[in-house]
Amino acid sequence: MQFGREELTLSYIVAVATGQKYRRRGIMRRILTEALREEYATGKPFVFLEPANPAYYTPFQFAYASRREKRILKNDACYHCRSVDDGDENLFNELSACCNAVLAEKYDIFCLRSPDYLRCVCGEVSAGEGRVLSVWERQAGGGEKLIGMEVFDYPDTREQDARVVLPDAATLKRYGTEPFIMARILSLPAFFAGISLREEVAAEERKFFFLLKDPLIAENNGVFLLRATKQGSFVERLSAETERRQHVTALTPEELVTVFFGMQRAPWAEELTLYRAYFDEEM
Repeated sequence: MQFGREELTLSYIVAVATGQKYRRRGIMRRILTEALREEYATGKPFVFLEPANPAYYTPFQFAYASRREKRILKNDACYHCRSVDDGDENLFNELSACCNAVLAEKYDIFCLRSPDYLRCVCGEVSAGEGRVLSVWERQAGGGEKLIGMEVFDYPDTREQDARVVLPDAATLKRYGTEPFIMARILSLPAFFAGISLREEVAAEERKFFFLLKDPLIAENNGVFLLRATKQGSFVERLSAETERRQHVTALTPEELVTVFFGMQRAPWAEELTLYRAYFDEEM
């Protein structure tokens, strides 16, 4: 994934299920808790998932981190589409570079569209009898330019429900968005590394004290100092005395997700940048 200025390998949790006769024994809780702790130990900033039911994951401090925006390709003669053949290596390379450039224009967290990633998407979609289309724009002086892609997951996927990676200028926004991907905070230093002071803030550094209560990851409990600069942020644990000497804001892992992924506003974070995240993975 692209995570700010870095490329990281992050984990996507999918298909959590327990055999019927083994349910109600806390098996999922033990396995998922251990998995989260293992991910924390490797220094990952967060994990994410698409919930079949949000109630499965809220007890583990997951919260919604993105909304899915509905966009469709403009009905304009200058745009046309072609089916993506998974044997066309040159097209996969070109489409990979194109899609990553389109996403980087608007977002600083997104899954990188490597050629292997695109082959995987084609395989998944073809298994459901859907289709992947490359989108081209006719140029004024002749010729055409690759500008992105559309993904129709099933034969009956409607245009407004297709997954698109296209420049805004080539699309129309449909009304309404819906919560989509949930995330769970893991390593605080890794998570805050991509947060910085907004450019319009006059100061070069701001200090923010907060108390975090994390029921699953004991190392995330305590009072912390966030030092935010124009280049990034640093987090350090402080003694318990700080809570009595400083104005400390009490937070939860869920609040860190909703605030820093832009799902809700918080006065204490107004001088800080937020993560602009794009997720459309349906695995």
